[in-house]
Amino acid sequence: MKKLRIKAYAKINLFLEICGRRENGYHEIDTVMQTVGLYDRITVDYDEQGEGITLSCNKKHIPTDESNIAYKCAALFLGETGKKGRVHVHIEKKIPVAAGLGGGSADGAAVLKALNRLTDARLSVTELCDLGKRIGADIPFCIRGGCARATGIGEIFEDAPCLCGFVPVIAMGRQGSSTPAAYRALDDAGYQGTATAKPMLEMLEKQDGRGLVGALYNAFEGVILPVNDGARELKSKFVKLGAKGTMMSGSGAAVFGLFESGAKARFACNALRLSGNFAVVAPCVKDAFEEG
Repeated sequence: MKKLRIKAYAKINLFLEICGRRENGYHEIDTVMQTVGLYDRITVDYDEQGEGITLSCNKKHIPTDESNIAYKCAALFLGETGKKGRVHVHIEKKIPVAAGLGGGSADGAAVLKALNRLTDARLSVTELCDLGKRIGADIPFCIRGGCARATGIGEIFEDAPCLCGFVPVIAMGRQGSSTPAAYRALDDAGYQGTATAKPMLEMLEKQDGRGLVGALYNAFEGVILPVNDGARELKSKFVKLGAKGTMMSGSGAAVFGLFESGAKARFACNALRLSGNFAVVAPCVKDAFEEG
């Protein structure tokens, strides 16, 4: 029996444009994502003498059957590599669900990375990303981590400098957001965006904080904020608490605020918790793989 416990980090979108829809249903995107220090803890047990896949979680509302992304990733990995054995995955869930933070994708990415090491399959990062994108568009980024621009359906990468000079705080109200529903709302509106992530990349290269705040953009805000009071109110709260920039992440409903110091971030986080919100200080992370 071999065991590995790793951190599955969340992401935030500093820029997100939806450029169109492919015939297969996937959407073309242009986004800049940053790994942040909010994580699920994934424990993977591997016994090469056994057989089958099982999954458990500390949160009862998380499915533990074949519908879970982590389960799908384990099954795909074993099937594609030809490795035999019994796999058990335990998820200690800390990343909110239906939040736009990539929690499910991060869990799946962690399983792929853990099994690659436990089975000594020695797949490259590119090969792991190729597997991951068959399950979910955000998984390749969660495998890579750091900061990057992603285009296509999220599988074409351009490395970017990590977000510096700001400490993110992530917050969420009681109402989540469905990614498929968010995409449908854009499709129903005939949305096909033309904004580009290039200004955001330039600001990251220059480490221009004011310019970076001005380049924050998320196409989903136009369809989610009007129907999600919690997310809309959080943006207002972040501004009042001194955030230099604030935006919804992914398809929502989590919102992040960017603060100039750890002290200011912690003050805002405590204030948001006192008002009944989930809130966490989530500094930027450069490495997507960390044991513990």
